[in-house]
Amino acid sequence: MQTTGNLGLKKPEGTDIVDIADLNGNMDILDNAVNGKVDKVTGKQLSTNDYTAAEKTKLAGIATGANNYVHPNHTGDVTSTGDGVTAIAAGVIVNADVNASAGIDASKIGTGVVSNAEFGYLDGVTSGIQGQLNGKAPLVTTPQQTTADITYYVRTDGNDINNGLANTAAGAFKTINRAIGMIPQVVNHTASINVTSGTYAEDVRISGKVGGGHVQFMGTSVTIRSFVAERCNRIVIDGFSANTTTSMGFNAYDGGNIDIKNCSCGTTANYPGINIAGQNADIRNSSVSGRNFGIIVGSASIVTSLENTGQANGVGLYTSHGGSIYKYGSQPSGITPEGSLNGIITSGVLNPWGDNTTNSRSNIACGGSATQTIVPNTFTKLLFPSVYYDRLGEWNATTGVFTAKAAGIYAIDVMATCTSVPLPFVVQIQIYKNGARDQCIGRTVASASGQDVSVLGVSNTDLSAGHTLEFYIYHYGTSNVGVTGDGLFSHLRIVKVA
Repeated sequence: MQTTGNLGLKKPEGTDIVDIADLNGNMDILDNAVNGKVDKVTGKQLSTNDYTAAEKTKLAGIATGANNYVHPNHTGDVTSTGDGVTAIAAGVIVNADVNASAGIDASKIGTGVVSNAEFGYLDGVTSGIQGQLNGKAPLVTTPQQTTADITYYVRTDGNDINNGLANTAAGAFKTINRAIGMIPQVVNHTASINVTSGTYAEDVRISGKVGGGHVQFMGTSVTIRSFVAERCNRIVIDGFSANTTTSMGFNAYDGGNIDIKNCSCGTTANYPGINIAGQNADIRNSSVSGRNFGIIVGSASIVTSLENTGQANGVGLYTSHGGSIYKYGSQPSGITPEGSLNGIITSGVLNPWGDNTTNSRSNIACGGSATQTIVPNTFTKLLFPSVYYDRLGEWNATTGVFTAKAAGIYAIDVMATCTSVPLPFVVQIQIYKNGARDQCIGRTVASASGQDVSVLGVSNTDLSAGHTLEFYIYHYGTSNVGVTGDGLFSHLRIVKVA
């Protein structure tokens, strides 16, 4: 009996007796052999190499489309090597390849030897970046705090690439904000910015300067758009004019103290001329005209206003939210001279009403200047043409009319003396309000012929803004009499008391 070469299966020959045990043995051998093999899949083949889990992970980490690229080597004018390094061979770039306006020798490019004149061309190409850099103080040359007094100069013919240290066209800055950028945040000395006369189309802004010193802006006939000082310890600005129509002229807030001297804001606009909020200020010899508020003070600020002028403002002085103005001398005028919302305006002394408005309260004093003829049995207006004082300009000495600027209660004291009256003689004074008889304020009867008779009266009346008062005298007699022009015996006093 023979056997197969691989599994050793028994193969009976023709003379061998077929034994059922041999057949069953062959079957068991085949069954075991098949169980140790994998099934064949169509389109796939078996390999003699084992595929491990590590190799599967490695393949999963390769991006789609990746390939095994080898950077080629190049030679000639441009050389490169397999590691990606590329270089231009020396002498390849010649002068003909360089923009003629640059004025750069091509042979110097590789060596790095480029003159200042040649660099000027490159500087022009990058002027946009250079301009931004010029607006910043270089950290390598500007300390974080002052070490001594410093002065920078600004001129209309200056240049912001200068150092600002000389009052010449070649040394001064061109813009005020450029000079501000050179001053460190901590100022322990006097930092001066001296500005020559001229117009600077700038909204000047200084912010966050602290320390024991101060920054001062000194100018003569300098015009800017506007000035803002925010969160600065102490600022001085002298000799500047703001011409903005779209914002406040001078605005200082949330700082220590600012001095505004010899400045002006005279361009008509619906914005305050000078605004102070959250800090103190000294404002003097300055002028504000044509603004909705001349000087406005709020947020618990304390401001001294000395000898300031201006006209045609909506409100001359205004305080709010705990702000205070201590005034001396002339002040900016307005349709409403002064106003307040939880603030104080004072000359330093409280009046009997405790509202610090003595100089801005309606208050007039006037008298006669010449004898005024009074016709009997006719109402004749008393003129009182001599004005002793008129705080708000409410008395018309020509027409004898008082026009109230503000609503309130007004106290009135009037006296007229008729000379050498005949008998019988009865005289009275009546108040006309808004052109109509309102009340008789005084009445006197003569007791003897040829004597002087005085009629006087004291009264209160309520007025709204724009209401008028006039005073008429009337006597019952047979002939004309004269009212003396002596202000001691013919006079008028009006004061707003509430």
